Amino acid sequence: MTKRNSAILMLLFAILVIEIVILAPGELGSSPEADRTANAETAKGPVEGQTGQVMQDVHLVEAKPGGKEWELWAKKAVRPKDNAPWTIEQVEIKFFGENEVVYTVTGDRGFVESAQNNIRIIGNVFMRSSNGYTFRTESIAYQSETRLLETPHTIEMDGPKEPDGSRFTLTGESLSANLATNEIVINKNVRAKKSVKAGKSAMIASSKAEFSGKSKKGRFFDGTVIDIESLRITGPEAVFSYNGNHIDSVVVDGGVKVTDVDKYATADKVAVFLDEEKYIFKGSPRVVQSGDELFGDEIILSDGGKKVQVSNARAKIDSRNLETKAEKKP
Repeated sequence: MTKRNSAILMLLFAILVIEIVILAPGELGSSPEADRTANAETAKGPVEGQTGQVMQDVHLVEAKPGGKEWELWAKKAVRPKDNAPWTIEQVEIKFFGENEVVYTVTGDRGFVESAQNNIRIIGNVFMRSSNGYTFRTESIAYQSETRLLETPHTIEMDGPKEPDGSRFTLTGESLSANLATNEIVINKNVRAKKSVKAGKSAMIASSKAEFSGKSKKGRFFDGTVIDIESLRITGPEAVFSYNGNHIDSVVVDGGVKVTDVDKYATADKVAVFLDEEKYIFKGSPRVVQSGDELFGDEIILSDGGKKVQVSNARAKIDSRNLETKAEKKP
C-alpha cells in the first residue's frame, strides 16, 4: 500500500470517528452541576437528518445525588440541531418522589428541555400514583427545580378499587402534585362521588381537595358540602379515611350543619360512618325538629338520621308544639 493510500485511509478513519461522536446520543438535559446518567442503550439507530437527531425505542434515566429523578421510555425522540427541546412520542415516564413514591405518567407526545431538565407531556395523559390513585387530563408539566407535576386543565381522578368493585371518583379544574411532600392538590369546582350503603351515593363538593401519593387519606376544604340522598352536611373541611381500599368514614370539622327533610343538627364536628349511616356530633351539638331543640354532650343519628341518641340530654320544647299536643287530647 502506498503512502498516499495510507494517508487517505487514515483521514477516512478520523472522519468516521468524528461522525460517530457527533451522532452518539448526548445526555438529555445534562449540566455540570447535576450528577446524572442518561441511558440510551436501547435506542435503535440514531439518524442525523434535517430535523436533527432521531432515535427509536428510547430509554433514558435522569439521576441526582439523592437518586433517580425520572426514568423515560419513548417510541421515538427527536432533538433539533439548535438544541431546542427534545420532542418525544408515545412516552412513559416514572417520576420518583420522596419515600419511594412513584408517579407514572403516559401520553401521546411531549417535550424535554435539556438545560432546565423540565418535561411536558401532551395528549391522552394518564398518571398513576404508587398508592393506586389515577388521573386523566390533557397535558401535564414537570418542573425539575420545584419538583412539581402540574396541569391547568380539567382532571378526572379515580381512587383504588373498593371491595364491591366501585371506585371513588372526582373531577376538578387543575392539579398540582408536589414530589417532595407527595401532596396532590386539586383546585376549583371539585366534585366527587362515593358509593355508600344499599346502593346510595355520597356526592361531595368543595373548592379544593388534597390527597397523598403515599397514604390513603383525602381532604376536602375551603367549604365542603356532602349530600347523601335528602341529608346534607356542610362544613369548612372534610377528611375521608380508608380501611384498606375502602373509604369507611368522614370527619367534617370547623362548625358543621346537617339538614334533612324534617330536622337539622349543628356541632363543632361530626363523624360520618358511611356503611352504618351513622353520624356522631361532638362539640356543642344540638338537633332541631319542628321547633323543638335537643342538646347534649354527644348526639348520634343512626339509620340514615331516623334514630336519635343523646348523651346527657337537655331539651327546649316549643310551646306551640305543647299546645298542639294538648288540643289533640280527647
